[in-house]
Amino acid sequence: MRTIHKIFVSLKSAVILIAILTALATLGTLVPQNLDAVEYIRRFPSIGHLILSLGFDDMYRSAPFQTCLWLLSISTIACIITRWKSTYRKLSARLERASVKEIKAYEAGRHVSAPLKQDWQSDFAAVITDENDVLIGLNTSGKVSLLGGMSLHIGLLLVLAGGLIGGYLGVETVVRGSKGDLVPVAPLEAVRAARDADRIARVARNIREFSPEDPRLDKMREEIDALHSIYKSGLASPAFKIAFDELWVENYQTPDGRGMGVKSWNSRVRFIDQSHESEPVQVMVNQPVSYGDYTFYQSSWNKFYHKVSLQVEFVGDASASSQLAIKAGAFPQTVELKLKEPYKPAWSPYEFVMMDFMPDFRIINDRFVSVSHELNNPAAMIVAYDSSGAVAGRAWAFPQDRMSMAGHVTSMPFQFTFISAEPEYESGMQMAHDPGKPLVWVGCLLFTLGMIMSFYVPYRESWLLVYPDGKAYIAISGNRPAKIFADDLQQLDRQLTNNDKEPPTA
Repeated sequence: MRTIHKIFVSLKSAVILIAILTALATLGTLVPQNLDAVEYIRRFPSIGHLILSLGFDDMYRSAPFQTCLWLLSISTIACIITRWKSTYRKLSARLERASVKEIKAYEAGRHVSAPLKQDWQSDFAAVITDENDVLIGLNTSGKVSLLGGMSLHIGLLLVLAGGLIGGYLGVETVVRGSKGDLVPVAPLEAVRAARDADRIARVARNIREFSPEDPRLDKMREEIDALHSIYKSGLASPAFKIAFDELWVENYQTPDGRGMGVKSWNSRVRFIDQSHESEPVQVMVNQPVSYGDYTFYQSSWNKFYHKVSLQVEFVGDASASSQLAIKAGAFPQTVELKLKEPYKPAWSPYEFVMMDFMPDFRIINDRFVSVSHELNNPAAMIVAYDSSGAVAGRAWAFPQDRMSMAGHVTSMPFQFTFISAEPEYESGMQMAHDPGKPLVWVGCLLFTLGMIMSFYVPYRESWLLVYPDGKAYIAISGNRPAKIFADDLQQLDRQLTNNDKEPPTA
């Protein structure tokens, strides 16, 4: 047991644990978090399985990270208990617990240079006589410094406790909305259910990747379905709703004067519950807003295009025109399509749906993607449905100068040319509930106070030993190096002897 205690109170153990936590946190920054299992295998072919098996896809809730936090917390508790014992001895009956041997062992000590003055005892707060008839005098100053170490350790423990509580009981998700949206926010219990469902689903995906027939998957599926039902019920009866009233971007002029940079993203929202509607509040990146059980942070900002204007040309032959009851002379037509909303024009037997729009179209690894939110290379994918709801054809719309690309992917007698797109903004607000946050703040405060008390308040003990034969010895100890007490030692010598001469160096 003593060996275990020594390990936990050892500074080396604390340094090792902090170094491991730092390394894991660095990995958590470098490795993308909370992706699908297949995504880790695709991105990291050689170590993807290791990342999943160690739980590094959710680093800050992984077993290695949480274990280090628990071990560091236990080490801190052991240090607090040990330090309290030594601190209590110094604060309570310090003189009675002192011994001549201990005082003589202090580095800053010497024999007095001359006989003591008659009233030397008045210079000491307390004087006692030990079993060998040696008089021991003590003066102390800066006792509050003794509490600095305790405050440091208690502050660190509270920070660790707050982190552990936040990891187990806290929730964090993202709420997205555009201007005019009214987004429901589920109660805390429902959001926790969704969080637990995501964790189980992530574990299930990892198991499925290694063992698709694992019998645990069926039980996990049942648990996930039950948790999703709780979350859906929470959305049906939300704690409150968020009304996105206004979204805007503040820009600044770049130093070279040639462009604009983003200064801040801003969301003006209202919180609406059954009996109350808040005043409009502004959420910014560094200005979070709290309402109910949650705190909202401006975390992301997207620009998207919900409405797209297209020009339509009939490019089929005459027989196709007659068969479809289309008058070729009715073209060109200009249409405005909304993303994933059906549109049935009078001049076509088909119903058109714009299934996707990519403002900066690229083909990467045989996949159609948009590499930015700017209209650098816009492309819209349109699907045509006949009267029975079956897919009648597909087409891509590009700008006029890139329409040669459309011929390779179009399967209907219409040609769509991109004209313009109306940009809209979407605000992403991080929604968090962290019950450990108050502990973290208190811990940081105590930690700061402990630093101030330990480093800016000197603790000093001034000792005097008077032997039965009249010889005297003085010493000074404290929380500073012994060489700092050299001048204090000389001053104490002059004070006790009324000798203004410099005493000889010991």
